[in-house]
Amino acid sequence: MHDRVLLAKGGQEVDVYLQKKAPSAVRIAAQNSCRDLERVCCCSAFLTQELQNARILIGMIGEDTPIDALAGETLSLLKDEHGKPRWESYLQKLLPDGRLLILGNGRRGAIYGIYDLSRKFGVSPWYYFADVPVRQREEISLPADYENVDWPSVQYRGIFLNDEEELNAWAKLHTTDGTIGPTTYRAVFELILRLKGNYIWPAMHVNAFNFIEEEGKLCLEAEYALAESPSAWRTPDGDGRVWEHLSAETDGGTGLSMMVEEPNLYWEKDGPALHFRGLFTGGKYY
Repeated sequence: MHDRVLLAKGGQEVDVYLQKKAPSAVRIAAQNSCRDLERVCCCSAFLTQELQNARILIGMIGEDTPIDALAGETLSLLKDEHGKPRWESYLQKLLPDGRLLILGNGRRGAIYGIYDLSRKFGVSPWYYFADVPVRQREEISLPADYENVDWPSVQYRGIFLNDEEELNAWAKLHTTDGTIGPTTYRAVFELILRLKGNYIWPAMHVNAFNFIEEEGKLCLEAEYALAESPSAWRTPDGDGRVWEHLSAETDGGTGLSMMVEEPNLYWEKDGPALHFRGLFTGGKYY
């Protein structure tokens, strides 16, 4: 049996390194990871920008030179036959000094590396929506030679919130939005990322998906590094209001001819204002 290295212990402090300019999606995952550590072993976990004293180090390939250097030759395991980092790949490696390095290709690669570790320590992706209990322990440790590299075999992976009336009824009871709004979607987005997904088809019958709470704030799926596609006749603005306005100009508000015959109207009038990565899919109803 290999020797094990202690990462966290009840009553002790654990510093988690993340550089100041890290994207919001990675920062959210890192903050959730700190809470996961605390729930598992009752330690005190904090984000820090001080690299030397941190027990866990989080970074993205090419975005933090000291982190890349710590990966050393192991970084080659994330690259394909052409020498390019694999799509959304990540590395978890216990360094010789006992610190744990989590290095990802892009935002989602880093996020998957973070949440994969939480799952191994005892936090299920379904801790919130399915009330799966956290597996608690006195301490968290890893084998001294621990090293894990992974990447997805399918490029886009996600869920469609279809027939969402029951979820909307739940949201009315349990969120301040009173509908499937930002509070619900933040929990849904976290679930998708913990399951190593990257795509969302939002609910089509309930709006309030993507309204801007503050001037200049990123839309939610961009904040969480998710790609998005419209659901059925909905537009990528997520609440359908732009779609309904434009479709009224073409077919009285049903949206059908807009989808099939006039998709450019949407992109010409409102598409440039959207700040996320996504695809538009459509087709006729029969």
